[in-house]
This record gives sequence, C-alpha cells and structure tokens, in this order.
Amino acid sequence: MITSLTNEKIKNLLKLKNAKNRQKDGLFLVEGPHLVSEAKMAGVLVEAYTIKEQYEGTLVSEAVMKKICQTDSVVPQIGVCNIKNEPIIASRVLILDGVQDPGNLGTILRSAKAFGFDSVFLSKGTVDVYNDKVIRSSQGAIFKLNFLYGDKLEFIKEISKTHHIYSTNVVNGKTPKNIDFPQKIGLILGNEGNGVSKEINDLMLDNLYIPMDEMESLNVGVAGSILMYEIASHNKK
Repeated sequence: MITSLTNEKIKNLLKLKNAKNRQKDGLFLVEGPHLVSEAKMAGVLVEAYTIKEQYEGTLVSEAVMKKICQTDSVVPQIGVCNIKNEPIIASRVLILDGVQDPGNLGTILRSAKAFGFDSVFLSKGTVDVYNDKVIRSSQGAIFKLNFLYGDKLEFIKEISKTHHIYSTNVVNGKTPKNIDFPQKIGLILGNEGNGVSKEINDLMLDNLYIPMDEMESLNVGVAGSILMYEIASHNKK
C-alpha cells in the first residue's frame, strides 16, 4: 500500500492535474469506478489506484487518494488513461469555437456521441477536454469520440471540401426544420458569452438558429444538443 504523499508515483499523478503536463505526458486521470470501467472498455486505461480491495488497482491510503482527487469527496478508485490520438473525421463533425465552461463542454460531448457527431474539433480557447469537470459531466463520452485540434479557419477550409458547414447565428439564420441536411455535415458552436467568433462569421457560412418564445438565447450546451438532435433526426428519415 502507498501511504506517502511524496511517493514518486503519486507525485507524477498530481502533475496530471495540470493541462500542460497532461499533454506532455499523453495521460489524464479519471475518478470513480464507473469512469475507470469505461476507460478500461475503451482500451485506454494504463493503471488504477484504489482504497478498497474490491476494486482493481494499487492500494493507496485514504489520505493519498484525497490528495489525488479533484472532488470534495474521496472516490474509491481512480484511473490513469492514455490520451487517444486518432484524427478521424466522421460524417458528422462538431466544431467548438471557444466553449469555456467545463460543464457545458461535458454536456455537448454527451450529446455529440448520442447524436452521431463522432469527431469533435476543439479550437484554441476551448476548455481542455481532459479537465476533470469535463470528464465527469461527459459521463464517459470522451472515450467514444475523436478529438481534433489546430487552426480553426484552416480546419473549416479543409473540411468544407467534403462536408457542408453550418454555423450558429440568429443573423441570416435558418431554422433546422427548413433545411435538407446532407449526410456529411459540420456544426459550429460558439463561446458562451460572445457566440461564434468574428473570424468565422466573416466566412459567410450558412447559419442555423433555434426559434424561441420569450427568450433571447439558450445555454450553448442546450442549444448545441437541440441542433445535433434535429440534424440526426433528419438524417434518419
């Protein structure tokens, strides 16, 4: 059993709380038996640590587990996982332009998987997908999606050769029910406060919007989920 907070393995785990170290080492942490199980099924689990013998992993003291955990409560098991590097472009691609709230991103990722948007592009300024709050709120969706990175304008230009790209903006926007969506599609969701960036708006892409009664806007997680559902429902017809 590991009981020392200065144990070398524990010190390395603590470094993974930082996004730069996660990217450098190609590793991230998941907390709780459910996410550890999901990671194992996805083939990305490297090792596990636990305070209870009923769970797989190296035994550690409760004090050590409390130090590693990023939640207020101590979980019985954590896992160390490999960051996947599979730059696959699916038929439905979600493009995130500066989504900053971890809870919103987690919700978006759950909906992306549910509605077949299996590739997700994360632009600079979007919260780290391996942030602990994102992982928890995604409920394991991160293990079932492909993540893409790079310059957003270059990516949109390249993917436009094979996919029809829709942005989200009330100005000149159309409601999803009035569009005959193609099978290959890209959907852009913008920042919580500012929406889609000026650089993307300047591309003059086709815009989508959700008609509402007595409300000016929706949370990006909710709005994105509705739009992905509408697109997926259309393609099943």
